[in-house]
Amino acid sequence: MSVYLIQVPASSTNLGAGFDSLGLALGLYLKVKVRESAGSTTEIEMEGEGEKELVNISDNLIWNVIQRVFHGENKLLPPLHLTVHNSIPLARGLGSSAAAIVAGLGVFEALVGQELTQEKFFRYALEFENHPDNITAARFGGFTISCISEKGEVCFSRTEISHPLKLQAIVPDFQVATTKARAIIPQHFNINDVIFNLQRTGLTVAALMGGQFQFMHESLRDRIHQPYRASLIPGLEEILRLNEKEVPDLLGVSLSGAGPSVLTFFRGNGQPIFQRIQAIFNGHGVVCRLVPLEIDNLGRSIHIS
Repeated sequence: MSVYLIQVPASSTNLGAGFDSLGLALGLYLKVKVRESAGSTTEIEMEGEGEKELVNISDNLIWNVIQRVFHGENKLLPPLHLTVHNSIPLARGLGSSAAAIVAGLGVFEALVGQELTQEKFFRYALEFENHPDNITAARFGGFTISCISEKGEVCFSRTEISHPLKLQAIVPDFQVATTKARAIIPQHFNINDVIFNLQRTGLTVAALMGGQFQFMHESLRDRIHQPYRASLIPGLEEILRLNEKEVPDLLGVSLSGAGPSVLTFFRGNGQPIFQRIQAIFNGHGVVCRLVPLEIDNLGRSIHIS
């Protein structure tokens, strides 16, 4: 009986000004081992992040995606045994939901022995998360730019980041629901704020694709979502103002996805950067931890183990 291992990276999106469009796959993983079960019911063993929160199978997003795609493709879903080891913190802005969605679709592809077309992949994925930025980064890896066309199709570009770039996440000990973080953003913006973000989104693309990291402090600035989400994340406003003059080796800071995690780009030693941000969070009564990261250029992978 074959055992398949599906591995999906974490992801950080928005990257400052690129709201709902820019994504970066990160070397922090959700791993799912799956095989057909000899029993009559599906069993899921959870290890790592979320193991105490996802005790009921009905709450497990991976399982819900598996059921949906088997039903949608008119395939018989056999009883399964899944062992899930998750290193991605839940509801912290690091793409845990997108990783679960991509993993669930990967389980289907592994068991059926056929890869979904991109059209089908995104159609199923967007039923569970209606913006493709995290999903595209988790599935394909690297640095991604994505949008949804007028026809409802996902258009995306994916680039490997081969330039040496150091990054780390500082993860607070509380969660922020994406729905809450989105609801706090206004529906209308001043044209100057829109122009501000368009300029810096382009600059972020140039910086990451061309290795021009000296622009990242400016390019990661934003007026569309971070200022509003700061009300949900004590200390964020002060953290986003940090620069290399105040903290040596710091290239730039952005809120990771909907937060509350903060993503920092740097050269040299990242420990003093973490300590500075930790001090700010601590000053607002927030405990946080450091998660060292690398960019993942592979995306989701499927292996027979």
